[in-house]
Amino acid sequence: ELHIEQGPTLDTSGEQIGVVTDIVGIRDMKIAFDGQQNHAGTTPMHLRRDAFQAVSAFNAALNDRLRNVVTPQTVWTIGHVALHPNASSIVPGRAVFSMQWRDADADRLGRMEQIIRDTATEIAAQQGLAVSFGTMLGLEPVAMDPTLRTALEAGAEEVAPGNWRKMPSGALHDATNVSRKMPVAMLFVPSIGGLSHTFEEDTAEADLVAGVQVLARAVTRLGSVT
Repeated sequence: ELHIEQGPTLDTSGEQIGVVTDIVGIRDMKIAFDGQQNHAGTTPMHLRRDAFQAVSAFNAALNDRLRNVVTPQTVWTIGHVALHPNASSIVPGRAVFSMQWRDADADRLGRMEQIIRDTATEIAAQQGLAVSFGTMLGLEPVAMDPTLRTALEAGAEEVAPGNWRKMPSGALHDATNVSRKMPVAMLFVPSIGGLSHTFEEDTAEADLVAGVQVLARAVTRLGSVT
């Protein structure tokens, strides 16, 4: 699968091609803190059971607790927060938020899950709130097929000698699901400014052409194998 990187690695390094080593696994679940909805003007700060304050405390604590578990490629994101009743003059009594994390190592994903659950439980207890966890969603990490990957690497060296790298994919791709049925491999070309999932997303035409050339050489090489 030929794809734009959707990240900053190639654009920052100035390299033209990335040959993917593996596609990260992903875990995604909703977490909810339940406190007490109350008047924002008359409820003293020390008596509040503010669900959003728990989200804030959880986020700060989690960043610190994951520090010795993760790698520079590991990522985690709170991407959506819903407050109830979501009004400027009412202390939020309920906060539901998304918690997503990604890594190429399934064991690390599991360790991160335990830290996330423990941290949320501790924050809830400290602030007098209840916490609940939604259904866990996700996909397992996928390593690229060695034969296909070797062909892409050879093609990359022909098209962009010394100007390519091996790299993991932090984004999910069709190849993740296709890997259940057949061998897969992936090729990246740079994303300008490392931007993706935004209207500014773009890739230089010369890099697109180079990517297609690498793919063509890989296909030719694989086709000549008897």
